[in-house]
Amino acid sequence: MTTGTQEALYPSRSGAGAMLGRQVYRRVAAPALVLGVTPTGVEVAAHASKAMGCSFDVIVAAHVRVDGLGIVGAVAEDADAVLDTEYQPRFGVMDVLSAAIDKARRAVKTERLLFRGPRPLRPVEGFNVVVVDGHLVSPWKVLAATQAVQQLHPARVVVAAPISTKPVQDRLRARRLEFVCPSIIMDPAGHPRPFGDPQDPSAERLRSIVVAREAA
Repeated sequence: MTTGTQEALYPSRSGAGAMLGRQVYRRVAAPALVLGVTPTGVEVAAHASKAMGCSFDVIVAAHVRVDGLGIVGAVAEDADAVLDTEYQPRFGVMDVLSAAIDKARRAVKTERLLFRGPRPLRPVEGFNVVVVDGHLVSPWKVLAATQAVQQLHPARVVVAAPISTKPVQDRLRARRLEFVCPSIIMDPAGHPRPFGDPQDPSAERLRSIVVAREAA
């Protein structure tokens, strides 16, 4: 799907989540658990879980950023980092990469307290788990979250988002992940206005924390 307008693809994140939940509900049997990737997938995931009539929680992830190169991967919860296979650090850069991964792990610990408090992630063993993000223009956080979930022995893992770019879709398919996404954008930068809600990252993050604490 492509667009040349500035019209929002979805009137709101809540509406996008409800619609996504109805689509996923037809493909994922009970018992199901929806996990929203922090912070951008939380509000969408919460409303998807309501549409599916299943449990909801948040899974915390952070990008691994290297100065001069930008995002080279991500980490989620206590799992190993997922790194871009196209990024081949030279020997002299390994310390820089390790420091970037450590920084991302510290960010995960901080965010976990904000979004879940001292409570651990809900048990996923035996559940059909749906890992949800909002507007996927980078694959790394959702890939890291999926890897973290897979290590906890779920029955099945499905990745879902209301909007994704074609390059991200290709990355997920290359890893043979099940992916549900109604709106695929050809532009690698994604859609200029994915949701009708105010496009303020700080406000979205605060709203996501509130949603996570209330809905989980």
